Amino acid sequence: MLSVRIDAALKRKLDADAAASGLSLDEHVAWLLEEAVFINSPEFFDPDNKEAREYLLVLEARRSTALGHDTSLDQVEQEIEQQFGAEGTSDLPNKR
Repeated sequence: MLSVRIDAALKRKLDADAAASGLSLDEHVAWLLEEAVFINSPEFFDPDNKEAREYLLVLEARRSTALGHDTSLDQVEQEIEQQFGAEGTSDLPNKR
């Protein structure tokens, strides 16, 4: 068990984010911690790591949506290929 002191504003934000994602507060915070550990791990920076490539695809989609852009999966994959090479997306699921 981990105990952390936070201010009321952060607690409200965490509660709202947890509710929006359909998770309990504990589940949401655990997910945030796991994500932080992953994105700071050597595996995250390995261009051959499938989980890292998939995570980057999700981040790009979120960024694009937040900016109001309609980005197709093909376009996101092309951007990832430019960053990590064509072999980086070879094992992604087939497009529908």
